[in-house]
Amino acid sequence: MKAWLIYYKESAIYNEAYINFYVEEGNKLGIEVKLILVEDLEFGVKENKLFIRYQGEIITKPDFAICRAIYPLLSKHLEYMGIPTFNNSFVAEICNDKAKTYQYLAKTGIRMVDTSFHQNAQGRDVLIKAVKPTVIKSVDGHGGKQVFLYEPKLEELNPNMAGTANSTKHQNSDLELDKIIQGLGTSDLVVQPLTGSRHQDLRVYVIGKEVQAAVLRTAKNGFKSNFSLGGEVELYTLSEVEKGIVNTIVDQFEFGLVGIDFIIGDNGELIFNEIEDVVGSRMLYQCSDINIVKKYLEYIAKRLS
Repeated sequence: MKAWLIYYKESAIYNEAYINFYVEEGNKLGIEVKLILVEDLEFGVKENKLFIRYQGEIITKPDFAICRAIYPLLSKHLEYMGIPTFNNSFVAEICNDKAKTYQYLAKTGIRMVDTSFHQNAQGRDVLIKAVKPTVIKSVDGHGGKQVFLYEPKLEELNPNMAGTANSTKHQNSDLELDKIIQGLGTSDLVVQPLTGSRHQDLRVYVIGKEVQAAVLRTAKNGFKSNFSLGGEVELYTLSEVEKGIVNTIVDQFEFGLVGIDFIIGDNGELIFNEIEDVVGSRMLYQCSDINIVKKYLEYIAKRLS
């Protein structure tokens, strides 16, 4: 079997060891894994037919593609050309947009944080009106990036307070707002109340319909617990109730490999947060001997056999 492993160039450099792992594990299973860089791809419609070229040349179609680049249009194009793609384009479209994810899963009734959806230009006005600590996120951010906590100050909520000191605090608040708005970039936004004083979350790794492992992350500093930002990690055993929550989500999709993230509530309950389509595995390898790459390739080969 032949497979494409698709990355953006910058991510491929950062993930070189992980890519080599795919190549090595693929060789053991009789799968030839070829790295494909998005920047070297050209695809579209020519003479009323779909085409795809790599480095300027027509390239033989693989038996399947693993898309580690967030590019739903490319995933859909591959599928239209008859190339099985993991994750599929529906997962790529929904799970790489936090607003779409919440909107799609609301029908399940699983617990999630109250969330409002906003266009990018509305971000400053939304924060100015906030009366409680508020989390604002770009819909397409990943790895804890483009996620900010805004805490309105007392003097901002009481217009009758005056004086030079308060004026200085207002200026500092404006600078904080400017920094947040700039950091959010140009994408649309989701806004949520700050939830969970434990500053913990849980990532559940799923292949197909099967849970592979769960990893508990605890923030060292601040409210973000991402491993890439210094969060501490440990394996976690799901209860039967928690497995039921995860399976409710899994039943809504045809996953390849994803990470389903939950905030840990103040009473230890799971509160759905997001789904990582292009999920990282560093923290899983950090705290377990689970070979997620091997399991993923075996799953794909079995599904296509």
